[in-house]
Amino acid sequence: RVPVLAGPGAAVLARVGAIVATSANLPGGPDPRTLDEVPDELRAAAAVLVDGGELAGTPSTVIDFTGPEPVVLREGAASALDALRVVASVL
Repeated sequence: RVPVLAGPGAAVLARVGAIVATSANLPGGPDPRTLDEVPDELRAAAAVLVDGGELAGTPSTVIDFTGPEPVVLREGAASALDALRVVASVL
């Protein structure tokens, strides 16, 4: 997701310059739209939780780069083909 960040999220983004993350869900699980919907085990493992309210949008595109060839695990907001082109252009 590429949420419009405000409040604490905007402050973090301004400080670090970029945030890259996938949805906070377990493999195959539903995509949470609120902090309350994030599984307890993920929340417990986080150093900091920032509640940005309800998020809108389409789930992220997820590509596995751990093997010899990239594997699209989930097609989401960004076209997997476009994402692979961007990755290829910087490698």
